[in-house]
Amino acid sequence: MVIDRLDDLVHYLVAALLLVIAGIVLYRTVDHLIASRHSFTTQITNGINDVLLVVIVMELLRTVVGHLESSEFQLRPFLIIGIISAVRRILSIGIQLSLVSGETASAFRRAQIELGVEAAVVLALVVGLVLVSRPGVVSRE
Repeated sequence: MVIDRLDDLVHYLVAALLLVIAGIVLYRTVDHLIASRHSFTTQITNGINDVLLVVIVMELLRTVVGHLESSEFQLRPFLIIGIISAVRRILSIGIQLSLVSGETASAFRRAQIELGVEAAVVLALVVGLVLVSRPGVVSRE
């Protein structure tokens, strides 16, 4: 059917675009690490953040490819993407807190609340991943 072929074509284009985006981010990450425009700590922080972004993009790509192979919705990759995203944010906040000195008490408290929320998100997503991965649970992968 024409609609199915167009759907597949769009998914292939999305997959190609995700691969290009991952390549560009990876290239920029290496370029920024070599160029040494910032302090070593900032460079490493940005490098880790960018590499985790590439991992997220690649997980999205895996989800699109999985859909092309099975034409079914896949929950597990989205849970993994959510976990990686939340951990990436936790690392960003932690590094930001360690780099910035003389922060106000309210800014520090806000960062601590955000860390707690992100940790709760990671915990909830991990529990969801464990539940989906259990034998006997219907999982479309």
